[in-house]
Amino acid sequence: MSDNFTFIKIGPAGCINYGHIWDAKGCDKIAQIFICHDNEINSIQFQYVENGTMLLSQTFGHNNGCNFDVVKLNYPTEYITWISGSYSSINLCSIRFGTNSGEYGPFGQSDIGKEFKFRLGENQFGGFHGNANSKGLKSIGVYLKPNTTLDYKVNKNIVKFN
Repeated sequence: MSDNFTFIKIGPAGCINYGHIWDAKGCDKIAQIFICHDNEINSIQFQYVENGTMLLSQTFGHNNGCNFDVVKLNYPTEYITWISGSYSSINLCSIRFGTNSGEYGPFGQSDIGKEFKFRLGENQFGGFHGNANSKGLKSIGVYLKPNTTLDYKVNKNIVKFN
């Protein structure tokens, strides 16, 4: 998990009335995302870096889909900047990931359901959360790490007058 950050919890989008709540707060240094899907998102799992070690999250949902995809990020220079997708009253139907280098997906069936999009700032992704059960991923949300430093540029061409 990440250092001592205060996170902003965004979402989840999808059905929050079914399944158990899962939380991967602080798993912000994502190297790979594993997605099992067919006409909905069946499961999601993450490989992330913590204290210099590659770790694997638990699987959220179930792995009984027709399709399995691996999103491999160019860690440490590539990071998540947004996620989007769609959901119905009972399922997360599709998901798509955006990074500072490109986008991945959509995975699942993107032409049905209500759409969502969570836009994050530069290098502010702080992890995922949501709901899942034995039938699949029901919802997904993100954590945002607010900037903790002020970015400013010093203009060296300033002339002082007395």
